[in-house]
Amino acid sequence: MGVDRMQSLKPGQEKEATARLAAHLASEGMAPLAGCTPESLAKEVIANAAAWNIPALAAKFTTRPVLVITSNDGLAPSNDAFVEALHKAGATDITTVHLTTDHSYSDQRIALEKAVLEALEFLQHK
Repeated sequence: MGVDRMQSLKPGQEKEATARLAAHLASEGMAPLAGCTPESLAKEVIANAAAWNIPALAAKFTTRPVLVITSNDGLAPSNDAFVEALHKAGATDITTVHLTTDHSYSDQRIALEKAVLEALEFLQHK
């Protein structure tokens, strides 16, 4: 959700960052998130940026298989940082899939489903 970009905010930059992130979230579509607005979600991301630093949690995943699926929504670099942190922490069972599509995987739903089902099938036989 762009949390990594919010971790380096300096005091006084929150208002501008909230507006930029809210505009991006609105452009991606917020319909599936009931009771949430782009602004409220942007504020939540900024307020929790340190706690939601997923690459910092990589060491907790080293003994588990990890599937990382990305799209062209601008968040792939954050996911790539997580994968890099997993490798540095010693994880070896990492599968990455990039689908050329939007955040909702609108035109790649079957490919998304296939990737998830293949990962689950792999887990079942591990």
